[in-house]
Amino acid sequence: MTLEEFQAILHTLYQGDTDTPASTEDDWSVRLNLLKVAISVWDNEEGVLWAELWCQLSDAADGDKTVVAATVDYDCPSDFRFPGGYVRTTDSNGNHTYWPVVKAPKSELFKNEDVTLCWFTGNKNTGFDLHFGKQPTAGHTINYPYYKEPFEPSAAAHVIEMSDPYFAIYHSLAKLHELDGEGDRATLAMAQAEMRMRNMRVRNVMPSWYAESYVPDRDFETGTPGFGV
Repeated sequence: MTLEEFQAILHTLYQGDTDTPASTEDDWSVRLNLLKVAISVWDNEEGVLWAELWCQLSDAADGDKTVVAATVDYDCPSDFRFPGGYVRTTDSNGNHTYWPVVKAPKSELFKNEDVTLCWFTGNKNTGFDLHFGKQPTAGHTINYPYYKEPFEPSAAAHVIEMSDPYFAIYHSLAKLHELDGEGDRATLAMAQAEMRMRNMRVRNVMPSWYAESYVPDRDFETGTPGFGV
């Protein structure tokens, strides 16, 4: 769902017509801010790491992706939050070197040592950096999974990331009714938003189709002796 579609559906639910405000009008800006609030609520849902916010460095719009000679420190993407696994450096033949990630304080134990490990430092203000324990091979590609900041749409064609953007619509609608002093309508809209949040939580932890959560006993399932026999 694009920002333009969000604005149109929200306006219809709120006002009952299709006269959606233009992007230059205050109502558009107010509802855009409410969308940002809804995205923040979704992003900070307790106990959840959303699948939509996991990504690879290779898919990022910025961040250093190639090893440079005599350089062990590299910029992370601007939307980086924290790493999700090994850092990989890859040669032109597809051969990987895996670099275990340690916490930054622990890296002090390996200063001036030739070790295959790495760590991350930084913050939202100054940005994050990846540091290798020793010099990787120049020209190799850098890649790693990481958890990112949610995208906040600003242009009409920008797409909302969450799996069910109707959560954002109903959360924003509840806030509009609340601002109008329409408590009952606000409560009904927020109930819809909470239901959609629950559904997103369920879908977020569902395994892929046919991805069993146990070790299959092929012998037992074909009628022959299996485990424990």
